[in-house]
Order: sequence, then C-alpha cells, then structure tokens
Amino acid sequence: MSELYRSDRYFKVWQYTVSHRRLLLRSTLDNPPSTRIDVHFGGVSLMLLRPYYEGLVIREGTEKEHRLVASEYGVRVDLGSLFILGQDLSSFVVSGKPQWHEDEGEFGDPSWFGHMIGTP
Repeated sequence: MSELYRSDRYFKVWQYTVSHRRLLLRSTLDNPPSTRIDVHFGGVSLMLLRPYYEGLVIREGTEKEHRLVASEYGVRVDLGSLFILGQDLSSFVVSGKPQWHEDEGEFGDPSWFGHMIGTP
C-alpha cells in the first residue's frame, strides 16, 4: 500500500475525455498558495469518483483491493493499475500511473499534460 501523492488542497474533477480515456483532477489557484495543481490519469478503464476532494491522497491498491474491484465490477484490473483516492474503495481509478504538475496557470488555461478535448 504505497502512497504516491498527498495534498491538503481542494481538488475537483475537472475533465474526463471518453475518446482518449483521460481524467484530470484540478486544484485551482483560487486560494493561496496561488498555484494550480493538475493530477492526470491516462488510459482510464474504470473510475468511482467524488465530485471534489477536501485534500487528496492517492495510493496504490493492494492485491486484495485489485481482486475486489475486478470481482465487483467485472473488469480486468492488472496489478499496479488500481489507484485509491482516500482511505478505501469508495473512490478509485483503474488506469496508468497518475502524474501531477504544479504551475501558475490560470483557471481556463490548458493543462501541462496537453490539450483535452472540450477545453479552450
């Protein structure tokens, strides 16, 4: 159970593109420290999300959690592809390894991870 990322900031589900299976969570620069953080998941095959997170912790799922998700949702969940958002399986993403980037981008600026269909 390896923790990959932790932040006390407020994040919201910013965008998901069906055609490219990309998910973006964003913490905007509304409040100090005046930076924006994007968390990107590529190759998403399954997700169970909240609309927002008051603080965000991402960790790798355990072998047991991989089996539970595969059994419950009837999908293939390869080891290393399950990422838990928070403490339990109430929020997770099955995808490639998440990446994050912090910058001073404005509210509507494209992500550092590239243009996502449906954004300016």
